[in-house]
Amino acid sequence: HRLHPYPSNQEKMELAKHSVLCVEDDKDNLELMTYLFKSNNFEVTACDSLEDCLLQIRRSRFSAIILDNRFGNRSSVEVCDEIRFFNSNAPIIFYSGEARESEKQKAIEACADAYLVKPNDFDKLTDTVSKLIEDSNSHHKTSLNP
Repeated sequence: HRLHPYPSNQEKMELAKHSVLCVEDDKDNLELMTYLFKSNNFEVTACDSLEDCLLQIRRSRFSAIILDNRFGNRSSVEVCDEIRFFNSNAPIIFYSGEARESEKQKAIEACADAYLVKPNDFDKLTDTVSKLIEDSNSHHKTSLNP
């Protein structure tokens, strides 16, 4: 038993929710992803266009960013540099129905830390995001404290 009811700094860190930005133009998929992450104790910001994504990126810092690959005839690869400029340490996970190896490779070379394919990898989504956030946090701490 502790004497005072306030959480320690360590407990505060453990209680702090990770925030994710989900960018998906299919409303049903976006709702499903939002539900999945919220039910796994993430704070979720959802948007359905690359333009809205870039607005959110400028406004807030996110623990991770989950992007669909295709928005009409545009690719999320086109906005990778801008996302990295504003959220340099946040892992970027592509979650897309685009399964061609060449498209995966383009995303990985541009900015993606992981590329998962819909709907097959749905059950891997939160685990992949959590692991990449953990890796980026430990790397960030390491680089701050040489």
